[in-house]
Amino acid sequence: MDFLWTYFLWPIMTNGSFNPVNSFAYGLVLIAGVWGVFRLLGLLGIKPDRRLMLSVTPFIAYAAATRTLRDLVYSQASATEGFLLSFPAHMQAMQQQAYGFVLAAAGSQAFASADSYIIAWFASPGSYLITAAFALTSLLISVLVQRRAGIEYWKTMAAIGTVLFVTNAAMVPVRSLMPLLYIVPVAAGWAFLFFGLGSLARSGRLKALGKRAEAFAKTILTRDNALILSVHLFDATATFFAISSFTTQSGQGYSEQHFLSQGLMPFLGPQVMFLLKLLVVVPVLYFIDRHVQDKDFGSFLKLAVFILGLAPASRNLARLMAGV
Repeated sequence: MDFLWTYFLWPIMTNGSFNPVNSFAYGLVLIAGVWGVFRLLGLLGIKPDRRLMLSVTPFIAYAAATRTLRDLVYSQASATEGFLLSFPAHMQAMQQQAYGFVLAAAGSQAFASADSYIIAWFASPGSYLITAAFALTSLLISVLVQRRAGIEYWKTMAAIGTVLFVTNAAMVPVRSLMPLLYIVPVAAGWAFLFFGLGSLARSGRLKALGKRAEAFAKTILTRDNALILSVHLFDATATFFAISSFTTQSGQGYSEQHFLSQGLMPFLGPQVMFLLKLLVVVPVLYFIDRHVQDKDFGSFLKLAVFILGLAPASRNLARLMAGV
């Protein structure tokens, strides 16, 4: 029980922090989930292409909005007596606080009751598991609609995801637009760099860097890879500015939740996020391109990497704008 408390329950109670043990366990679940969903897509006749990416993106936005609501509710519920003494008491306090918040915002008891449980459980890994459950259910519904009515699955799925996103995003308070002014230009600069270098490499205009550098840029900076790198550097940018430049409405500073980057920040500062992203994402993309023989599986792996970048990036930006 101490093991479960220390490495799994306590991180959830501290709003989804990570340690080596739960990171390893969640990684195994992720691997199994990726393989299982890929097999399901094959059975349904769905290609892991850009249409699938478009249909999944609203669910990523939904996750960002809902995670921000949990951050807001967490800050309010943390004053509850016994909030961190036991897991049941913690979750009860979260659910009750979420119920009151949603009821005040939406005015529906039934909706508040359902959404409050989702918000309460939306710390990692719950945010990923709940979002995946919604996305997969929507996918199955969309495939059924496609077979019965001839409407392409991705249109129905994207519509469902958009409704979910708008419903919860409408309850997220926007208290400052300053995070946009800090983060968006820098994130756009990274995107311009990746797409620009990739275009130059494909057109043969990076010869001045040497043949090996040009070949490496041409291999790594494909359009799909440039997009994936852009969203991960968007995440790094949001984390960097959150820690270095912003505080919550209550005046508290932001901190990194991942144990590796958290351990390196005292030595290298929050800018270590940029280095870590490049050191992890570039080799992963290189491995997929060079060693994954099944192109469909490779595309699906890239979609998973894309989600792992865009989901926390969107949440971080939304949280900064909400001031929680």
